[in-house]
Amino acid sequence: PAARHVRLKSPAVSQNMAKLATTVEATGKGEGCEGLVDISVSLVSGKSVVLHMPWDSQASAVKQHAAEQLGFDGEDVELVLGGHPVRDDLSALELSKALVKLVVLSSGHIAFANKFRIAVVTGSTLAECLALDLGQTKRRSPYVVSWNPVNISMLAVRAKNLAWIHDISTGHEPWSRKFQQVAGVEVSSDFQWTADGRKLIFVSSREVIICDIASGTEQILAQESDVSGLSLHPDNVLLAIARIDGISLFDLVQGQEKENWHLPQPATHLKWDPSGGFLASAEINGSLRILSLEGELKWNLRQSDAAHQMGMQDSLAGLAWSPCAPLLAFSSRMGSSCQVFNAEKGKLSWKSGALGPFADFAWNYNGLKLAAASPRGAIHVFSVQGDLLRSLALTGPVTSLTWSSA
Repeated sequence: PAARHVRLKSPAVSQNMAKLATTVEATGKGEGCEGLVDISVSLVSGKSVVLHMPWDSQASAVKQHAAEQLGFDGEDVELVLGGHPVRDDLSALELSKALVKLVVLSSGHIAFANKFRIAVVTGSTLAECLALDLGQTKRRSPYVVSWNPVNISMLAVRAKNLAWIHDISTGHEPWSRKFQQVAGVEVSSDFQWTADGRKLIFVSSREVIICDIASGTEQILAQESDVSGLSLHPDNVLLAIARIDGISLFDLVQGQEKENWHLPQPATHLKWDPSGGFLASAEINGSLRILSLEGELKWNLRQSDAAHQMGMQDSLAGLAWSPCAPLLAFSSRMGSSCQVFNAEKGKLSWKSGALGPFADFAWNYNGLKLAAASPRGAIHVFSVQGDLLRSLALTGPVTSLTWSSA
């Protein structure tokens, strides 16, 4: 049976810079109003509110008060004048001389797998806007989720025995595919969309399966050993495939293997950075290797010798590159902190407090925020500097998450 569509409290998706737009009109400082200016804020829907602000109030205060009054407290908002953002230090009196717009920036949406359900929350306030109850279905957990990079209403979900696309704007499932469930084999979290949003790439035992969603056709790349991970290069041509004996680079245009890189230990996760210059490889013993496009080892982050001597070496939980900088988020499965490594400078940028362990990571579209999933039942959102911005407590483990592009 199909997943039950439980609730949709608000529109699940929004356009990148146009979730709402408002017109702000300010009258000059009036007599007998103790130096106040009236600022009329109206939404495109017609809803409006009049703010009475001191004439010397800064634009930042006007912006915050308007968001609170219109029910968007906590959202990322901007005042815009003539197509350009207004400086936060401008006064309300200065704003009264022009027509100003208040735009709520889309913070995107975070979809995550939480025990026997898939849920979607806003990227700014973590308010839930969608939940799919899968507990009464035959779709076997754990689940892995991935947003379409082009159509932000399409959410791909992978279970042990099935993969499907959920259209969160309609509640329909326009595509699905069955998979043979192999006992004792974990579902690889390294499944992904192609950059054009037209195909999905999956790992299934000793096969890599590339599914064309529109035509229903498939390309199957048979491998000599079990596949533990994959990552598609940003050029949409080179596909890195992690196997027991190393990493294979497959040319999707020529239809043949281009290179084969040997690794001392099998890789559990692979991730190309957005520039295509670095490939991160998480090895089964907990080491993190960062390779160049030519296969040259750039950085090798190893666990401490003491941990190895005590038999405490641990594999990595997940990898996530920032879309805008050479910053890589990662954590060991049993570690209490997540870390962000700068691959350009070759050093750690920051390390979180003891909030772990962690299971998965996802950056927002502009690389200013990082979401981290905890198997102890929580989602934590950090700034790019490492400050903890918000946390959401949940019942049951969070095993996978993905952040929409808008």
